[in-house]
Amino acid sequence: MQVSVESNSDIKRTMTIVVPQDEVDAALNKRYEEVKRTARIDGFRHGKIPMSVIKKKFGAGIKAETLSELTQNAFYKAIMEEKLNPASAPVITANDDNADGYEFSASFEIYPEITLKPVEELSISKPMADIADADIDAMIEKLRTQKSTWKEVKVKAKNGHKVTINFEGVVNEKPISEELIKDFPVELGSKNMIPGFEEELLGVKTGAKLSFDVNFPEDYQQADFAGQTGHFEVEVVKVEKSELPEVDEEFIKEFGVDSGDMADFRVDLTKSMGVELSRALASKRKQIVMDAIVENNTVEVPEALIDNEVKQMIASLKEKTQQTQQNEPDLPKELFEPQATKRVKLGLLLSELIKQNDIKPDADKVDQRIEEFAQTYQDPQEVTNWYKSNPQERSKIESVVLEDQLVDWVLERAKIKETTLSFEELMASAQNAG
Repeated sequence: MQVSVESNSDIKRTMTIVVPQDEVDAALNKRYEEVKRTARIDGFRHGKIPMSVIKKKFGAGIKAETLSELTQNAFYKAIMEEKLNPASAPVITANDDNADGYEFSASFEIYPEITLKPVEELSISKPMADIADADIDAMIEKLRTQKSTWKEVKVKAKNGHKVTINFEGVVNEKPISEELIKDFPVELGSKNMIPGFEEELLGVKTGAKLSFDVNFPEDYQQADFAGQTGHFEVEVVKVEKSELPEVDEEFIKEFGVDSGDMADFRVDLTKSMGVELSRALASKRKQIVMDAIVENNTVEVPEALIDNEVKQMIASLKEKTQQTQQNEPDLPKELFEPQATKRVKLGLLLSELIKQNDIKPDADKVDQRIEEFAQTYQDPQEVTNWYKSNPQERSKIESVVLEDQLVDWVLERAKIKETTLSFEELMASAQNAG
């Protein structure tokens, strides 16, 4: 077998392979004999069909099958001999003009050779954060807001109040609803209504009747209303003010602190907020390390890997939105390409970092992560046992742990500059990232 390899770029190869004619003939003859033993043709006894008839009736199909098998075998043997690692399936082009045998070319991408910059050269900003008394105070106020109730008031409505209304609207002489919309709550300042609507309700009192026009946004979800002017007739049913509960013994007990004591409540909040803080810090540090690795290393990414990542991203999006292939239009590949490229590049770099530095998942940390995850279920032991008996599922946890270990490994060696964030800033950052 003759093999020649042409480099079209750092990661693109075209391999030309010639399978000697005697190998082709031997493979064809073997297949002809197999077909002759099993074929059935009217007018001939089983196993006694002349070879000339076999070739005439089945020759084209036999040749195609045989060359396909020879192509696969020859390609596999060639990449092993040339020590190439394909990242994509080959595009095969046959050449029937070679008198020495069966010639074909295979074009494909290979995994890139990666030269990593020393981790010690990375400059990384490492976020730090603590929980202050003010953060606990803010959390208590947040919990009070969650437990707030509405009380009707006889005052002019302002931001923060809830106004319950009956209303009807018309857009281009078309009613927005077939019937009067009754007892519809509008929280002023929430910006849940179309721009301008809530502002019209500022200063109203119970029993007030209003008539006003509001423009629908150009990108409004209902196309026939988008950019149009709507006319509304509104009656105010009631105005309500939010009332926050007192932080007393009863309030505290509602959050699982049996003593009802404020000091115990603050200790309990500190613990739960500490868990959130640790998770948010780990997530932010991980993202910073990953971004630094991608930004400071150059690698040519195979298009086939990007295409595959795009497909996975689209499939995941469709699954999350619970929409099927049949009723959803094809999403443009270009929409996902930048993020897919970054993901693939990161995956290649992380894999190389792990391999070069022989980083392996810590079994104890894997078990600990499984146990933490299992605690969120009714029967933690059952979940733990399930992971122990399913190596494939356990390997997913190992991958997560391995990434965390890699982040710690990088942070131990890179040039670190600590930056201090407040608890509020950190949590807001984590929420935006999610």
